Amino acid sequence: MRMKGLFVTMLLLMGCVGASAQSFGFLSPGGGLYCNYLQLAYAGNGAWGGLDNFSVCGQSVNSTISGFSATLAGDGQAGHGAGVIYGDSVYAVLSGDPYAQWTAWTSLKCNKIKNGKITGKVSFVGVAALSGHFLGGNYGYLSCSIPGKDGVAPTRGSTVVSKNR
Repeated sequence: MRMKGLFVTMLLLMGCVGASAQSFGFLSPGGGLYCNYLQLAYAGNGAWGGLDNFSVCGQSVNSTISGFSATLAGDGQAGHGAGVIYGDSVYAVLSGDPYAQWTAWTSLKCNKIKNGKITGKVSFVGVAALSGHFLGGNYGYLSCSIPGKDGVAPTRGSTVVSKNR
């Protein structure tokens, strides 16, 4: 009986975690859909894990993401508010440099495109560093369209090599 209860509890927990998995495409400020996309899953207790998926970009590897539910203060960044702040191994994976770091915030909400224009606030902001030195950042919008899914094709390269336009 005890094993049955444990099994049911595990199924319920897995169902809750699975239900909170989310995927987002990245839109540039100009509206172009990048080829990489975000896959996040809520692990409970404010923790998140996932992938920065580069399969549509022609890469054979993806990067690992882990982070926390958090609020980014509105003190000068292009976007801010409640969401997830996470570390992403994208630069370390794609460059092979273990001292490269990408840290990002996302609002967990898709932006919409109306009459050819993106509506809503900036929904992702990221900063890069290498060997203790700040390198720069990127920002944009989240899309509910995932590149490579349901016939959706990216119009840009990855967020890693692209500049805001």
